[in-house]
Amino acid sequence: MMYFCFVRQLLVVAFVFPLLLLFSWYPFKSLLAEDDLSVLLDQGDSHGDIEQLLFELQQLKLRKIPVNTAAVEDLLLIPFLSRDDAKRIVEYRKKNRHIPGLAELEQAIGAETAGKVAPFLSFRQVLLKQQPEKAVFRGSWYSRYFREIPERKGLASGAYDERNFKLYNRFSSSWGGLIINGIVENDIGEADLADFASFSIGYGGQGPIERMILGGYSLSFGEGLLFGQSRYFSKGVDPLGVKLSGRRVKAYASGAESGFLQGVAGTFDLHPLSVTTFYSSNRIDASIRDGIVTTVRTSGYHRTESEVEHKDNVGEQVAGINLLYSFDTAVTTGSIGGTLARYRYSVPLEDDGGVAGWHGIGGLEADLQIKMVNLFGEVAVTRNGESISWIGGAGFPLKPGLKAVLVVRDYDRAYFSPFAGAFAERADDAANEEGYYAGVEADILKNLHVAAYYDVFRFPELGSRYSLPSTGDEAKLFVNWKQSPFLTAELLLMNQYKEEEKRLEDGTGMEYYQPVPFSTNRLRLDLIMKPFRSLHLKTRGEFKVVEGAWPDGETRSEGWLLYQQAALKTGPLAIKARYTLFETDDFDSAVYVYEDDLPLVFTLKSYYGKGQAFFAVLSWDILKQFELNARFAKTWYDDRDTYSSGNNERDTSAPATYHLGCALRF
Repeated sequence: MMYFCFVRQLLVVAFVFPLLLLFSWYPFKSLLAEDDLSVLLDQGDSHGDIEQLLFELQQLKLRKIPVNTAAVEDLLLIPFLSRDDAKRIVEYRKKNRHIPGLAELEQAIGAETAGKVAPFLSFRQVLLKQQPEKAVFRGSWYSRYFREIPERKGLASGAYDERNFKLYNRFSSSWGGLIINGIVENDIGEADLADFASFSIGYGGQGPIERMILGGYSLSFGEGLLFGQSRYFSKGVDPLGVKLSGRRVKAYASGAESGFLQGVAGTFDLHPLSVTTFYSSNRIDASIRDGIVTTVRTSGYHRTESEVEHKDNVGEQVAGINLLYSFDTAVTTGSIGGTLARYRYSVPLEDDGGVAGWHGIGGLEADLQIKMVNLFGEVAVTRNGESISWIGGAGFPLKPGLKAVLVVRDYDRAYFSPFAGAFAERADDAANEEGYYAGVEADILKNLHVAAYYDVFRFPELGSRYSLPSTGDEAKLFVNWKQSPFLTAELLLMNQYKEEEKRLEDGTGMEYYQPVPFSTNRLRLDLIMKPFRSLHLKTRGEFKVVEGAWPDGETRSEGWLLYQQAALKTGPLAIKARYTLFETDDFDSAVYVYEDDLPLVFTLKSYYGKGQAFFAVLSWDILKQFELNARFAKTWYDDRDTYSSGNNERDTSAPATYHLGCALRF
């Protein structure tokens, strides 16, 4: 029956689609620039702070990197650019004197990559007697108001504070090399309107002080085994997106209430040596039992008495140094370096063996470009030298238009760094995982782009209750076919086999744990159409099957989703709306979908059960520097009378939300 429903919906699309082709005579122009970021958010296995990524990309668009003067390290601040591509840009610029526009950039690095990075680059030509740019004051202010209909049970019962709204305010300004960021927000049910506040002052300029930050900041060294607080995707964004990229020290600019440091950090340019030093004294939320932290709480919720009691109840101190030596020879360019750091918590962590006091961690990193081959890796030591994790990889072109990457990782099961953000299937903390990864990306034709990866992984210990090893693998295929300026088709295929730790019962009622194998298959097809200059249409169909091999028999769970989206822009007004139909057997076959929201908001919706959903986002540019935004979303469930459970339960089968915001840029 579920197959029939899914096929029926696709037949409807197949009937409507040819009618839209009748408009193909129109002189097409995209409503919006290709939203490569939304594609990445929709395809990636995210584990990091996406709000921080959105803010950084927005800042890069405002303060574009000059492609005709930037060095390789400057270009690598763009997350979608590899060291090989950055080097190609510099070499093309040297050979042709400058890069005047997108067409020439495509010649250097290919159309697909050029389309992703062009919004962050300035093509301004360098003059012989270029006057130094004057310091310009820039700033932005974002304010948002979020509300749910109906309210949660915890609000009515008094378990939460009575506020059924979330407020968010962000301010950012820059003048010359000085940058100031500040955020104040609260969540629904929190009594304090400033439950979370973050502030930082940063300086980035010329000379020996490359970057200095006072306040909230994040660190990313090497491949993130020790410090990877700016890794936003664990796997699955694109086959070549394995490496950790971007600035090594970043001002914290997110409403997420964990995953950052608080203190002072600075990077000093002592060419060819770069030195980064840092100190942090922060407080975290944690659950404590018998004098040991059993769980670090990362939700940031402080609504109930229990949640408030756990707020900032553990102190965290970190201090360290990173040295990076950069070089550029006729054959090899790149950098090698190392990190040494010490940290302590006022209450010892269970993950750290329950040992109090200072803990030492350290590592070595390398990122080398040898002709056309990029070699990168990191080895890290924690538990005062007792545990070692490492990762190494190579990226290289097989021929023009065809790139590949190979990665090997071996993360010790006893390894522990509280600040890690590693490339992994499951162990983004760089612990308890081994794996072999291969990815390729190819321009088959001028309008046909194909990308794929295959990952084999092993967990030395499957879980806390089942300590024996388990294995698995995953394969993904992405196909992008731009049939014409009017039509683009995108296909995603995925197969994954992985064992999960499950609690079972024998015939006598005794409980035991054992691995249960699960096989997941996904098929997703997107049709993106532009029938008019101001109209952008997108149709998606997705089907998912999850099969489990339990001791008492096999299980099969199926789910499908179909949506139609339309985006319309006329003058200062822009609206995007989506209508979705979905049906899944249970939560195992839930379908995850990225949804558009207000600026700097990341929404990944999980659809399970049976029902339909709708959202609309409205944007109005009242002035060149002032914008109003609004979003309304509602889901109608056919298989339940209430939504969620516990204090978060809402007495309806059709929960709704609305989101209002404004943005001022000056």
